[in-house]
Amino acid sequence: MSEDEAWQAGRGIWKFNADRALSQDEVQIINTDGTVLAVARITGISKHGDRYALEGDLLRGDARVGRPTPSSHLSRNPVTYA
Repeated sequence: MSEDEAWQAGRGIWKFNADRALSQDEVQIINTDGTVLAVARITGISKHGDRYALEGDLLRGDARVGRPTPSSHLSRNPVTYA
């Protein structure tokens, strides 16, 4: 999966805390093993009924991609805020 594909798949549409997401600068899209697939700078969110999607700028080629996430990941969703 490319970084672009990971970003499109992982950025939404999910149930999440919009205020918490907007209080962060970046988001990491990770797989179930905790490996970073994509990193993006959060620029906003879009509402889809009772769910949201992250809006942002994908940081293609970020050095964290392909490495284990340094952030603890306690959620079932494939998104962690950095």
